Amino acid sequence: MTNELEIFLKKSNLSQESIVIICNSWNKEISVKKKDYLLRKNQKENYLYFVISGCIALIIENENKNSILGFGYDNSIITSFISFSTETTTELSLLAVSESKILKISKNQLYKITNSYPEIAKWYYSIIEKTLIGHLKRQVELTTLSPKDRYKLFIERSGNLVNSIPLKYISSYLNMTPETLSRIRTSIY
Repeated sequence: MTNELEIFLKKSNLSQESIVIICNSWNKEISVKKKDYLLRKNQKENYLYFVISGCIALIIENENKNSILGFGYDNSIITSFISFSTETTTELSLLAVSESKILKISKNQLYKITNSYPEIAKWYYSIIEKTLIGHLKRQVELTTLSPKDRYKLFIERSGNLVNSIPLKYISSYLNMTPETLSRIRTSIY
């Protein structure tokens, strides 16, 4: 059982029995090198990932510009939820932006335990709700906040990423050019 996953699950007020079941099911640990992909556009997502350490970016890749939609970092969960849920190919990619260790659980295994254990199903649905709320809040922030305020909010929430991943990924996530991010950082520090 991975200690980081157990600590993460204990924060969710799950019973010890449910924690053991999840940890025993979520047991495929892999290492991902920086710039390696967990998932590429047009593939089907079959896994939900728990990031033990490192950082995985959820990216829209196209010929002209890549856009970061989100990050999975230490003790968080990430996947291409649309593909994972609908069992269709994805428009998104999952890229390691730093050396990462992750655990993965297959959709079949996850659904097996959520169908068998109501407490685990409730926990999983709360993750989906939190993810949706986070993405919607981010859309509001991108629309209503200035670049400087978006960066300040990013520092409050995820300041640990600033020194561990390239700033080009952060500027993309914040929907600004690297030059704008550099000017903002200079004005703040």
